[in-house]
Amino acid sequence: MIKYFLIFLYSLSLFGDSKIISAFTDGYAEAEVKLFYYDSHKESTPDSYATSLGGYLKYTTDSKNPFFASLRFHTSNPVGNTLNPELTSLFNNDNNASALNVVSESFLAYQAKNRIMRVGNFMLKTPMMNVDTTRTVPWSYQGFTYTGTAIKDTKVQLNYISAIRSHTSDAYTDESASGRIGKSGITMLALHYSGIKGLSLKGYYYYAPELYSTFIAKAYYQFYADKETLLCLGAQYFNSGNGGEFAQTESRNGGDDINLLALRVLLDREDYSISLNYSNNFGISGIVKGYGGLAKVYTTSMVANGRGNYKPETWMLKSSYRLPLNTFESEVALTLTKTEVNDTRGNPFNAYYLHFKHYFNKETSIYLRYESIDFLNDKSDASYFRAIASYRFLAI
Repeated sequence: MIKYFLIFLYSLSLFGDSKIISAFTDGYAEAEVKLFYYDSHKESTPDSYATSLGGYLKYTTDSKNPFFASLRFHTSNPVGNTLNPELTSLFNNDNNASALNVVSESFLAYQAKNRIMRVGNFMLKTPMMNVDTTRTVPWSYQGFTYTGTAIKDTKVQLNYISAIRSHTSDAYTDESASGRIGKSGITMLALHYSGIKGLSLKGYYYYAPELYSTFIAKAYYQFYADKETLLCLGAQYFNSGNGGEFAQTESRNGGDDINLLALRVLLDREDYSISLNYSNNFGISGIVKGYGGLAKVYTTSMVANGRGNYKPETWMLKSSYRLPLNTFESEVALTLTKTEVNDTRGNPFNAYYLHFKHYFNKETSIYLRYESIDFLNDKSDASYFRAIASYRFLAI
């Protein structure tokens, strides 16, 4: 980060000393405190539970300037009794599941008209490389990213990632969620077209010659059936290949034989929403985590999903209801999942998911999540519970 900080100061010096001072005095900070309890119960493998106290602190210099910088610190600390805490993915598994303290972002940015470039360590939001919001500390990445509008209604994103830090580590290495990326890293090109009302078209290509490469196409269309009813239709397609020396074809997290199609139909009204989701992976490789974070597929709940290896075919019914309480916002949700497999090595299952989410105001929330998975072969059943309380300090 030091070299990026020096470049930042030099860039500001070109505009005079007053710019350096104002860049910091006109910057902003934000923070979040989170208390996270995790409990998993399995019949034939170790149970685990732990409580984490953590969150993040972020400072960004004045982002109205062409050059600005941002620094974010995340922490997750065990409190109270624990059982097999390394299995909860809440702490530093590089150091016996002790406290995890990381610099999750430290980048220099340059922005011009409809364009922004970042270099350093940063968080991403793409289908195969993202933060994974299911734990206190997110995934983050090291390299270069550019986002801009090339032509009307078309956004271009170009990333080059040379190192990855997982959500259970404080080190940036060449180890992704599904294998080493090697010295060549990962290059991603993405296009997003939004020139037709209600329609979003996105395409991604991840080039990782020493691991495997992936193509993704997404289409999403939404329209109002009446004043109170929004209908959405979605489709996703994931295909991987060109396996390199570190590719593992049968990997659950990601390999060089992903061939997955997912579809969604969603109805959303003021008080409730319901969606029917379907996915079929015709390939042997899974796509649970991709290169980092959690791969974004429609058939995904807290733990159960249709993204696994050995050709899973999944139906998922998701529903949520906004409670009529005199509060800022409150919601209950129920998800039912049924997965069959088209390979004898796979594990068919049924799953049941329930959550309660309550926002006392913009800053304070509580989130309770439970899921039970009933495997239909000899694999052991499992259940998972999470309770998350958070308070966010807005820009100060």
